[in-house]
Amino acid sequence: MATLDADRIEAFLRHQLDMFNQGQRDDFIAAYRDIAPGGLLIDDPVGSDRQEGLHLIGELFDRYVGWKLTFVELIVNGHEAAACVRNEGMMNGHPVTVHSLETYHFGDDGTFLARYFHPAMSA
Repeated sequence: MATLDADRIEAFLRHQLDMFNQGQRDDFIAAYRDIAPGGLLIDDPVGSDRQEGLHLIGELFDRYVGWKLTFVELIVNGHEAAACVRNEGMMNGHPVTVHSLETYHFGDDGTFLARYFHPAMSA
């Protein structure tokens, strides 16, 4: 599989964010299936054990239903990207805003590695 170009990577990242914010679970997961035919790897949060499998993105979606995500900054260089994301939602009945730093690596073999740096929390 050829390495994705920067335009395709940015389009994917913006699309999946839109699908999440619109509550379009099936389209959100389909975007990951299309971009990562070689498999999905997630470090969430960075420092924990790496997890593997497309089911993980569905679990993340379900955990944060109703939250709104906004790219504060998105930078794509080559086959990698980094973002600062504002995450707004409810936790324990109170509105919260947290920022995450996220890195994304798109492998030549079709794998996609997402690494999420964020404060320890549970929704």
